[in-house]
Amino acid sequence: QGFGFSPATFIQKSFVLMLSSRLGFAICHGTFYSKTCKLTVTASYNHFSTAFPISIMKPSPPLCHEPPRRIAFDLESLGSEVAQYEERNHSIYQTSRKLQIEVLKAKTFSPGLEHSEADEILQSLVPDKAPRSPREANLSYRVEDYVRFKAFQSFLETGKLLPPSDCLYATDEEYLAGACMGLSQDLAKYSMGRSTARDVESVTIARNLVQEIQSQLLQFDFRNGPLRRKFDGTKYALKTVETLLYELSVTGEELSNGPETKRMKQDFSALVPQEELDALRQRMVHRDNLREKLIKECRDGQKAAKQSIFALHRGDQEKSKELLSNCEKCITEHLLPTIGEEPQLRSGSFSNVLEEYVEGKLFYTWLFGRAEESESPTGDLLKPDEFIFELKPEEYLGGLCDLTGEVGRYAVQRGTVRDTDGVKLALHTNSQILDAIQKMERIPSGVNKKMDQLRRSVEKLERMLYEMSLSEATGRRVKSNAEEPNTIVTEENASL
Repeated sequence: QGFGFSPATFIQKSFVLMLSSRLGFAICHGTFYSKTCKLTVTASYNHFSTAFPISIMKPSPPLCHEPPRRIAFDLESLGSEVAQYEERNHSIYQTSRKLQIEVLKAKTFSPGLEHSEADEILQSLVPDKAPRSPREANLSYRVEDYVRFKAFQSFLETGKLLPPSDCLYATDEEYLAGACMGLSQDLAKYSMGRSTARDVESVTIARNLVQEIQSQLLQFDFRNGPLRRKFDGTKYALKTVETLLYELSVTGEELSNGPETKRMKQDFSALVPQEELDALRQRMVHRDNLREKLIKECRDGQKAAKQSIFALHRGDQEKSKELLSNCEKCITEHLLPTIGEEPQLRSGSFSNVLEEYVEGKLFYTWLFGRAEESESPTGDLLKPDEFIFELKPEEYLGGLCDLTGEVGRYAVQRGTVRDTDGVKLALHTNSQILDAIQKMERIPSGVNKKMDQLRRSVEKLERMLYEMSLSEATGRRVKSNAEEPNTIVTEENASL
């Protein structure tokens, strides 16, 4: 009454105010003041909800940028292939662990211990003659440990180095690392024990063999790698044994070499299989020459693949096609024969060439289609089995992830001329690639580092479409001097 309203009208208006300020309750309690009296009213919410209907707003679904053409792309079969490979590796890890345990048991020289179990496990893992293809899982380390153990057994029985012909199941690198460099470390430890027993003769035999091993290894040209690091340990093993002999001599033990011969250079070549080591060294030299040749030829193939991508961004289809053809010729005629002769050279420079070629071929097909006749981007994406040579999963996925960067650069070109459909197609392509890789059963470990870059490319394209929508909403016309990317490059401006 003090405000000029009837109690019923005042209650209705106050209830509306309470709803607008987000203070809703099942039962609304209102206290009203006037100049002469105080009035307390309790009203039911259901009564006023009938009188004042309230509409509840629901959010719209996420925006889906509809591309000019949809792309169906999945990598389910590739994910299954990677999963099978990793399961096989896991099985080999478990079996190689059993081999490691058996070798450790054999080293303890327990009475009555049978060594045949370790031999049987090794035969189940590796063939009788070692292939040149890379070992699976950590099998190379287990074979190296086994050869090292066999070499130490051969020393105890003959006092000589185990020849390579007695362990054909090991590669040349595994033989050098285990039977030569690893044995030197074992002989240093063996000499420490025999020195404790003051067995000068046994320590001298061990010193002579380690000295001859080092003399033979000095003739090899080891490049930076595992063999080079292990070779450095051989000279320390020799120093350890020589120090033990010196300490025995100053404590009263007489060495086998008399004073008249201690300064003469002695020949211990009979302790090692000289001819077999010379043949092994020649094989190592040949492989090093193949490696140097492969690295030089890989530069030409990788350069052609990179330049083909640059030509595609300039719109020069014919030049790009020619460069991709040159890269294919380099791979099939020069690189693959070398890899067939020495498969261990596949990782490194050759894999990088394949990734670059895959990126260029995917981008070319994405622009012009499988028939190479389209004047506008088709969005076609090649599968691994559509290339002319076999690709490993990590090589194909590496090139596929790099493709998203080139698609993003194409989207920037289309954005400068306000081609919304072109940007949408680029966004749809990168989104489909990201979604297909994430849905794979297993992803190779080397590809994970490229996933963050792929996600950022999708986010950038979404941001680009948002900014283009702002420009269209304001009605502004932005002038651009950018040329169409499919413009044919003439001889005059090709050099530019």
